[in-house]
Formats: sequence, structure tokens, C-alpha cells
Amino acid sequence: MEASVKKSVLLQALKAGIFSLVFSCIGVLLLALIAKLCNLSDGILPIINQILKVAAVAVGTAISVKEEKFLLKGAIGAVVFWLLSFAVFAILGGQFHFGQIALDLVISLAVALIVCFIKSRKA
Repeated sequence: MEASVKKSVLLQALKAGIFSLVFSCIGVLLLALIAKLCNLSDGILPIINQILKVAAVAVGTAISVKEEKFLLKGAIGAVVFWLLSFAVFAILGGQFHFGQIALDLVISLAVALIVCFIKSRKA
């Protein structure tokens, strides 16, 4: 690959991951506010959290990934999002379960690749 193409791939993938993280953090903050105001049960919060992550990855990928090599950019962006979100929630003191961490990676990759596949067919 040519240097400018590599730079474009990495730049768009990083943008996708960072935008996804920003949308995810905004969603988690809004979820916390809604949970506090509406007294949501603890059983529904993990489900809504996964939905927020799916939406964040979809929006971040859809906004950032352009032109060619959609699937590569989407996959790298999903991994970047997964690593950044893992780091942010580790800093915040979340509890970790290997199954949940693996599920987050698989879901992030699946959503990003589906969005990129759809975008590649429209291009």
C-alpha cells in the first residue's frame, strides 16, 4: 500500500473509533441521568448499555469511513473503539468479565463491518 493510502486508512479508522467512543460516553451519561430520574431497574441497564454501544459504533463508523477499503477501516475503527472504551471504563473502576470484554469486541466488529458493507454497496 502506498503511504498516503495507509495514512488515509489509519486516519479514518482512528476517527471512527474516537467518534464511536464520544457517542458512547454521551450515551452512557444520558443513560445514567435517565436511570436516576426514572428509577430504572438494574436488570435493564446492561441491555440498554449494549444498545448504546451498537448505536455509537454504527454512527461513528458511518460518519468517519469514506471512499475505499471500507471493511478494513471499519474493522480497525471497531478495535480502536473497543480498546479505548475498555481503557476508559477501566479507569472509571468498572468490573471486568472476560465474556463481556469478548462480547464487546465481537459486537463492535460486527456492527462496524455491517455498516461498512452497506456503505461499500452504496458507493
